[in-house]
Amino acid sequence: MKKIFLAFIAVASCMTAGAQDFDIAAITQANKNKADSLSTMMGKAMATQAAMNHTTAQARQLFLKGFNDVISIDNQDEAFKEGNSIATEFYKTAESMKQRNGIEMSRKAFAQALLENFNDTTRTINNQVAQQINAEAKRFIDELTALHKDSTAAATKASLIALKSDSLSSNMGQFYGLQMRFLCKQKKRDAAQIARLLEGFNSAINIDDSNKALIDGRTLATEFMNMEQGYKKQLGLTLNKDLFTAAATTVLNDTKTPTLEEYQVLNERTSAYAKETQAFVKENGPEALAQKGLGKKYIENIMEKDSAYVQAPSGLVYKILNNGNGKKFAATDKIKVMYKGTHVDGTTFDESKQPVSFSPSQVVPGFREALLMMSPGAKMIAVMPHNLAYGARGAGKNIKPYETLVFEIETIGIDDAAPAAKPAQPAKNETTTKATAGNKTTKATTPAKKTSKKATGKSKKTAKRKK
Repeated sequence: MKKIFLAFIAVASCMTAGAQDFDIAAITQANKNKADSLSTMMGKAMATQAAMNHTTAQARQLFLKGFNDVISIDNQDEAFKEGNSIATEFYKTAESMKQRNGIEMSRKAFAQALLENFNDTTRTINNQVAQQINAEAKRFIDELTALHKDSTAAATKASLIALKSDSLSSNMGQFYGLQMRFLCKQKKRDAAQIARLLEGFNSAINIDDSNKALIDGRTLATEFMNMEQGYKKQLGLTLNKDLFTAAATTVLNDTKTPTLEEYQVLNERTSAYAKETQAFVKENGPEALAQKGLGKKYIENIMEKDSAYVQAPSGLVYKILNNGNGKKFAATDKIKVMYKGTHVDGTTFDESKQPVSFSPSQVVPGFREALLMMSPGAKMIAVMPHNLAYGARGAGKNIKPYETLVFEIETIGIDDAAPAAKPAQPAKNETTTKATAGNKTTKATTPAKKTSKKATGKSKKTAKRKK
């Protein structure tokens, strides 16, 4: 018996029952609708904050120019976007340092150090180098913060502050230069792509840093593009750049200045909707839909080809191979079982090599429902949709989230050696031991202290299985 069976034991109470009836096309459209709504809400909320900071018509038009310069970059031009993003990160950091610590960072020192380190093929970045650079940055920040509080003569202090600020800016440039080269190597960028990377960086870093509205506009567009990339990578959800742009432009073309309360309401609503969208997409994203679709198609095919299959109200699909003898098992029985678990493509992910004993309360809902329909000596094929198996979590490396599973189950009878144990909570002090089942080795969790023999009536080998 493979390790997967131990994971199979205790997921039982976490799932919800109910037959699965879904329309993939409708859910795909629902995902798109949520992405569109979220994009509009993001554009409105983020632009409202910008409108609070840039109140004149001239400043807002300059903001929109910077925004449009960046938002119009082709999504496929990844290298240019990355270069622009690095420059934008400097501006954001510089703004934060100025507000929090009173430190004026040097754009020139940052850019010079970045390009020098990017072109220096004798250096590379690793964890040790990164830690050294971060330690230096912290030291510069501490020294600069102390200088601002120092009562030294203004002229002397200003000179020291300028020197330390340049050092901090160079430190940041050093890190990003090494990181840029590392990523170019990792992504196997050719000369043309590297040129685009540097072009994107220079187009942003060479803007006069006194031109705050223009820089802030570019920053807003860059932040959206980074979020766009994150949603796509993590959830498979495509945010709508056009809707974001339209919403942001409408806000910034309005002549009124939003209040803080208006922004806070918009921001809270957007954050709540983002969480709702993320939860919905995880349940109904491309990978989830693919697995649900495979399961639905499999069930439709077997029921069409073989009339012996029956679908229960819960969604469990089963075929009785042998009725067995005697009364059906009770939820409190400890049942001896042989089983084989396969994916819908027929490949086996788990199989018992000898009888195993457990109660229906210890297994996933689909397996429990099947056991309670069986008698000693019965045999059944049970097809369990994801909501009756491992649901959104999957199990280990072998069972994917939202996967439909097929089990061939044969019941031998009730294990009279001991009453079925209630699923135990994990002991606070646990050790991992090995137990042999057939020719396979599986891991079982047992308390470190003395294990009661009551669980088996024979030995200490019985493992407490987590509910």
